[in-house]
Amino acid sequence: MKKYAMLLILLAVLYQVLASFPRIDIAGAAFLTSCTIYIRADGRVDPPDSPISSLDNITYALLTDIVCSGNQSAIVVERDNIIVDGRGYTVQGIGSGYGIDLTRRINVTIKNVEIKAFFHGIYLWYSLNNSIIGNSITACTMSGVRLFRFSRYNAIFKNNMVNNANGIGLVDSSGNRIIENNMQYNSVNIELYGSFSNFIYNNNFVINAGQLQVYTFNKNNLSDIWDADYPSGGNYWSNYTGVDLDHDGIGDSWHEIDENNIDHYPLMGMFSDFNATSEYHVQTICNSTVSDFQFNGTAINFNVSGENDTTGFCRICIPTALMNVTYKVYVNDTEVSYNLLPCSNETYSYLYFNYTYSTQEVVIMPEFPSFLILPLFMIATLLAVIVYKRKPWFYIAHPG
Repeated sequence: MKKYAMLLILLAVLYQVLASFPRIDIAGAAFLTSCTIYIRADGRVDPPDSPISSLDNITYALLTDIVCSGNQSAIVVERDNIIVDGRGYTVQGIGSGYGIDLTRRINVTIKNVEIKAFFHGIYLWYSLNNSIIGNSITACTMSGVRLFRFSRYNAIFKNNMVNNANGIGLVDSSGNRIIENNMQYNSVNIELYGSFSNFIYNNNFVINAGQLQVYTFNKNNLSDIWDADYPSGGNYWSNYTGVDLDHDGIGDSWHEIDENNIDHYPLMGMFSDFNATSEYHVQTICNSTVSDFQFNGTAINFNVSGENDTTGFCRICIPTALMNVTYKVYVNDTEVSYNLLPCSNETYSYLYFNYTYSTQEVVIMPEFPSFLILPLFMIATLLAVIVYKRKPWFYIAHPG
């Protein structure tokens, strides 16, 4: 018995090591199926040759892309308290069925899956305390994520939903959290039918002409919560027409969604949240595209991009436990002014600054004694020229 126990431990360790490796795709290795793959209540994967693997019956990992050629759902989860990790692989449909079915599930996490072309990308029905995190869901003929019939206390967090009929649809489902999702060019970004007391904030809602941000029908005229108060703010709405005269990254007027729903603190730019460490996050509100975020233990840097000869802005929120200094901001070797916003406190520092687009280098660094600034800045600039020649980038640093 001891030998078998040791073997199981070694296999579990091996699985964790392999799961941490970058995925390696083999050309033509997608799994083609015309039947549904089940994660059964007893932990089995059925059919057994399906490309979903687990050694501990808790974490189930996709091993390759799955292409579903029939009208049925691709994956049905019948087991509670598990994690389904897509590891960046794709589940592809033909416009019908569900990508992943979580009917009557409790405490299931779906993460890192690309889901394309189903009726509903992820479907919850009478489902509680589930987490939908970091997925990409596109081209679904109804909803990217559908919460139906008393699906409550679920978290939909950091997903990208593009070109679906509905980004997220809630029917008779309340008390859910919809936070930090990017929803672009869906016919309706959010549908709320008989659903209320949902927390919906720090999302980016982008639409084209003729599309709707939100469709609401609440039987009791109860308002959902569309912001996290000031200074965290609400959501970015691409059709918001307000202004930001006090330059804090948040609109000066409300965004009226309908007669029962108001975002009191609409964001003036797209919201982004970055893991600086396992404990601390850095958040930005920016009308630029932010990419390549890095924190090396001393410095924060990231790139921005936008249309040439236009004015960009960035509000950055830095945990003081991560960096707690007086900063200087440089754009193309020239120091520019920034505002340390009044909402800054002992926990967070909020910096706001402007710049002009094209190819710009932005450096944010601590205020050293004056005799050290020039040589250190020359060194930093030389390194930046060597490493970054593409887009504007930010550098946030403090002494040893």
